[in-house]
Amino acid sequence: MKNFTSIPRPLDDLPPFVWHGSIRTPEIAEQAAYYGDGFFASHILWPREHFIALVEFYRERFAHYGHGTPEQAIVGLGGHIFMRRNSQDARQEFRPYFDNAPVYGHGPSLEEFMEMTPLSVGSPQEIIDKTLTFREHFGDYQRQLFLFDHGGIPLKTVLEQLDMFGKEVLPVLREETRKRRSPLAAEPPTHANRLARLRSTQTPSFEPRPGFKTPQHDSVTGR
Repeated sequence: MKNFTSIPRPLDDLPPFVWHGSIRTPEIAEQAAYYGDGFFASHILWPREHFIALVEFYRERFAHYGHGTPEQAIVGLGGHIFMRRNSQDARQEFRPYFDNAPVYGHGPSLEEFMEMTPLSVGSPQEIIDKTLTFREHFGDYQRQLFLFDHGGIPLKTVLEQLDMFGKEVLPVLREETRKRRSPLAAEPPTHANRLARLRSTQTPSFEPRPGFKTPQHDSVTGR
């Protein structure tokens, strides 16, 4: 861009972290890997195997461009949850919204969709248990976003979901994720982490192995 000044200016002169989001296109994963940016896989609406392939491709290309190991790539995932105190109440209340939603409805059943995708409908513990399985499919990742208000759910219900999530689910997810994270995984790209890295005079955490050379021909880009 020319003759343009964005405001407000970046905090501490540190540009904001860039995420490239994708539902289906590997070209977006390639773009994120090329620049060393984060790759956010929607992870909803389509079967998990589709997003596993996208994330694995991004990790491979992130390493290919010399930004770090595949484990150090920055990954984000989406999810969709609906909670009540017990799973029977949650499914009974959520089912009409699911069945009549423009995207979800009139196809696979709620139970089938929950099996194929990250959609979680149940008790707080069931939400925790399913969310923690994401790491088994995608490896350690740095961002998790949740959809709460799809399909015409009333605001009052959405706020109830947020309260329950904040009190009973989020603290457990944070603690369990921390305990399970590999020491080889990248840190979340928080402002504090990135600023400390920028100001650090230490050797970067990733160095190409001795003798490493970029392939002369790239089978993905054709270059």
